[in-house]
Amino acid sequence: MKKNISILHSNYIIDGVMQELTPAQILLDCSGIEAPAPQDADLDFIADETLDPTIGNYIFESSRIQPYLLAVRAAKKQVPLSFASAHTRLRIATALLDTLWRKGRFRIGDIALKASWEWNISEVGGAAAFYASVQAAGEYLDSFDIKLKSYSVKETRRESSVSFVPVLSSENGAETEFLDTPYKTPRPRMSAEAACPCEMDPNPHSWLVYIPFDTADYRLGGSLLAQTLGLGGGVAPDVRDTDYFIDCYEVVRELVEDGVLLSAVTVGDGGLLPAVKKLGAGKVGATIDISDIMRANNETQIVRLLFGEVPGVVVQIKDIDFDYLDAELLLQDVAFFPLGHPVPDTNAVKVKASAKSGIQNILESLIRNQGGEGED
Repeated sequence: MKKNISILHSNYIIDGVMQELTPAQILLDCSGIEAPAPQDADLDFIADETLDPTIGNYIFESSRIQPYLLAVRAAKKQVPLSFASAHTRLRIATALLDTLWRKGRFRIGDIALKASWEWNISEVGGAAAFYASVQAAGEYLDSFDIKLKSYSVKETRRESSVSFVPVLSSENGAETEFLDTPYKTPRPRMSAEAACPCEMDPNPHSWLVYIPFDTADYRLGGSLLAQTLGLGGGVAPDVRDTDYFIDCYEVVRELVEDGVLLSAVTVGDGGLLPAVKKLGAGKVGATIDISDIMRANNETQIVRLLFGEVPGVVVQIKDIDFDYLDAELLLQDVAFFPLGHPVPDTNAVKVKASAKSGIQNILESLIRNQGGEGED
């Protein structure tokens, strides 16, 4: 009888190609932790094939933005096996982004991560997706120069999952969890207490500002919206620009520590629109204009921009602090997009969008008016 196979230590043959490293060896490179192989495991080979995205030409309708939003907010994201690499990078990016809102004294280089995989390899594509997830984690963490503080891998017959929990690392290897006590020494500290509110201030004169942390194109493959609609095709955002991510992280972290932000939220699962809705906490609405984002990305499909899962943040600032934020972000060459303002006494988020600039709209209006006067 064949022994239990170790999904961590076995060699993998993916699409007929022998992979150079086992998952355990990949994780050793980004953690320094050598996991002993179980004695009762068959450490031979696991052969599988990549599950390609399904082919389809589904058209997302801009007239259905609100139904899409409701569906996404009610859904729980699963690992899309066709997009395991992209999903893993988003999990890492989101874990790092969530640390922005913590009190303390730290920078992104002070952070380490705990990783956990629970994976079902019993289906075709499952083992290949697990290997792709581990490989993506190793490459993405290496580009950040971030280490895994610990990791666990467990085979399951349930739905697959991967998660990352941020902790602080130190030179002596001691781990510092979220600390409730104020920092008294120069060494990095991270508190469980929030450094800024996660609920929108109803001040209608304040600004909501969107800051994407990657330069990837907005696509919906593997997104929560695609999963909600039962779609397995498309292309996922290729989130890899860690140098730019770090630049964005450092400048936003300074804004947090300076006390400039009235509120803030991470943009991750579901994308931009669900994040703005979450920031309102069901108490405050908003009117947001994504026209600048459309033009900057040469994108005409507004559903992609609203639900594409490019990691980033939405922050809220006072009107008097807008010039300060503008100067800080421009100094670091960080792109940002003013979205609009909160709308009190409602919880609805309304979206405005135009691929044309304000000047184009004015010129076309003048031409139309001239045409109305009978000119050829």
